[in-house]
Amino acid sequence: MSTTDRTAPASAPRRSRTTGTPSRRGSLRALFARHTYLFALILAAVLLIANLAKQPGFGSTSQLAALAPLGIAAMASVPSIMSGRGGIDLSISPLMTLSGLLYATQLQPNGLGGYVALPVLMVAGALVGTLTGLLIVVGRLQPIVVTLAMFFVLTGLDLKLAPSPTTVAGTWMAGFAGSMGPVPGGLVALAVPAALWLLVTKLTTYGSLLRSVGGNDVTAFTSGVPVGAVRVLAYALGGAMAAVGGLVLIGLASTAESGTSSAYTLIAIAAVALGGIPLQGGGGGIANALAGAAAIYLLQSLLGVLQVSQTWLQVIYGALLIGAVLFGAIAARELKEGR
Repeated sequence: MSTTDRTAPASAPRRSRTTGTPSRRGSLRALFARHTYLFALILAAVLLIANLAKQPGFGSTSQLAALAPLGIAAMASVPSIMSGRGGIDLSISPLMTLSGLLYATQLQPNGLGGYVALPVLMVAGALVGTLTGLLIVVGRLQPIVVTLAMFFVLTGLDLKLAPSPTTVAGTWMAGFAGSMGPVPGGLVALAVPAALWLLVTKLTTYGSLLRSVGGNDVTAFTSGVPVGAVRVLAYALGGAMAAVGGLVLIGLASTAESGTSSAYTLIAIAAVALGGIPLQGGGGGIANALAGAAAIYLLQSLLGVLQVSQTWLQVIYGALLIGAVLFGAIAARELKEGR
C-alpha cells in the first residue's frame, strides 16, 4: 500500500473496489441522508404526475386548499418532535378544531369575526401549547402521556362548545377554499404558519437551540442552553401554528364541528415521518413536513380515483412509512460511515 493510501483521510468518499471512483450507491444514500425530505419530495412528484394523468381537471387552487389542513397539522407537529424526548404532540388535531369552534361560538358572535381573529386564535393556541409544554418540562412527564391527556381534554372541550355542527357563512375565510386575490387561498393558509416558523427560527437563535436540545439535551444543558424554556416554546409554537388550521377548516366547509377533532392526529405524524424528520428529535424542518403531507394527500387523491378500498389505503400508508424509515436509517448510517 502506498503512503498516499495510508494517509488518506477517513472522510474520503467510499470508492469502488474496481475503479477507485466514489460509489454511486453510497453517494446516493449520502445525498438522501443530507436532504431527508428528498424521498417524500420525489414520491410527491411521481404521484402528482399520476394524478394529472388520471384527472385532467386536477386544478392547483382546489388541490392546495384541500391539502392545507393536513400541511398545517404536519407543520405544527414539527417543533415538539424536533425538541426531542419523543415529543410527538397528539393534541394538534383537536387544537385545530378548538380554534375553529372558538371563532364560530365566541369571536364572531362578539364582533371579532374579521382578520383580528387570526392573531387572537394564534395566541390562544400558543397558550394551550405552553400549558402542554409546562406539564412536560416542570412535571417531568413523558410527552406522549401529556399530549394524549391534552387530546382528550381538548376533544371534550370541542364537544362542549359545539355538540352539533355550527354553520359559519359569509366570512373572509372562504378565500382559503378559493383564491385571495391572485394567490390560491390554500397557499396563503400554508404560508401563515410557515412565516411564523421562519420568523422564530431564522431571525433568532432559536432554531439552532431547538436542534441542539433535540439532538442531545444533556450536552445542550451543560453548554448553558435553557433546555426547559426551549421545549416549552416548541409546544407553544406548534399550538400557534395549529390554530391557523382551524380557520382553514371553516373556510373549506363553512362549518365548525367537533367531529374533526381526531381527523389529523395520526396522519400528521405520518406526514412528518414520511418527510424524513427523525422522531427522536434534533433534525428536520417544515419543508420535510410539507413534502410528507403533499405525498400523503396526492396518494389519497390517486387511490380515490382508482377506487382503492380504504382498508388498503391504511396498508399502503404503513408500507410507505416503513420504507421511508428504513431508507432513512440506512442513508444516515452511510453518511456516518463516510465521515
